[in-house]
Amino acid sequence: MADPRLLNTDSGPTPNESFLSDGQLLRTERGRMVRERWMHLLLFGFALSTVIHVVMMLGLWMKKDEPRVWIDQNIAINEVRLQELPPMVETFTDDVDMPDPSSLAVGPPSTELDPEPNLSSQQASGNPTLDSYGAPEAPGVGAIVGPGGPGTGIGIGSGKGGGGTSFFGVGGRGTRFAYIVDVSGSMDQENRIITALSELKRSISALPDYTQYYVVLFSNTAIVPDWDTNNWMRATKSNLGRTKMWLDEQTPRGATFPRDAFDRVFKLPTAPDVIFFLTDGEIPGDTAYHVRDMVTGSKGDVIINTIGFSSEAGKQSLMDIAKEHRGVFRFVPTQGVGAVQP
Repeated sequence: MADPRLLNTDSGPTPNESFLSDGQLLRTERGRMVRERWMHLLLFGFALSTVIHVVMMLGLWMKKDEPRVWIDQNIAINEVRLQELPPMVETFTDDVDMPDPSSLAVGPPSTELDPEPNLSSQQASGNPTLDSYGAPEAPGVGAIVGPGGPGTGIGIGSGKGGGGTSFFGVGGRGTRFAYIVDVSGSMDQENRIITALSELKRSISALPDYTQYYVVLFSNTAIVPDWDTNNWMRATKSNLGRTKMWLDEQTPRGATFPRDAFDRVFKLPTAPDVIFFLTDGEIPGDTAYHVRDMVTGSKGDVIINTIGFSSEAGKQSLMDIAKEHRGVFRFVPTQGVGAVQP
């Protein structure tokens, strides 16, 4: 008789085999779920990255016109050039009444910027006309002589690319502007010091805030504020307000020796682009030679504009300095300036 164990060949899986099959299915299902989870995370990360990059590209596209305007403006400014003026011109010294500066001198100092001069379109074009004598017609008072230079400023003058301002109608362009202004005893006459310092405050206020300036007064020696750092000052509202307050405290005194003032300017870390030099008196005869040495030693492209104020004393020296350093000379009479009201 056959053994029953040999005849029963269709028996089901053993308990051990069922346990192994369930464990394998569980691992397989768990692996599938992990893969799906990672796939979802990758897709989410890709979608989020796409959204962020699209937003950034839109932001850059919306702002791309801003720097282009700034560049185009600078290209347009740099393309403006002052027409070459004849080397020999006449000087006009007709007296012209100047406005009463008392309204500018009275009142507490302010850190607000003064309004820029409202020039006519012809004056602002930087292309002065020549009269029958060959002298350029300039806005304001007095007369200008000199060969000019590469570029133009507000009014008539010289300079290079950058910001612009003017001082008694003589303009200049650049990024660093130095003012050397006489406050000797003779500046007490005809309210000269009030007129000069009022125009100085207006001139620095017209500077763009990205430019730099340095103001040094002189009589027997150079005169600077106690807080001076022997460095250029940025034309910000706070710096301008501080400078104006110091200028309001100045009074005429001493003689007329500008050499120390020039020396102080040329010892600044960087040479100036434009210097405005104003005096009402006879300056020492060797001033022009010392200035030439300082400009040469600075190795900078310095333009020096000179203003003879009220008195024609020293006019020839001022003309020589302006001509040698591609600047402009202007004589400014002050007859007709009224007294300051108490």
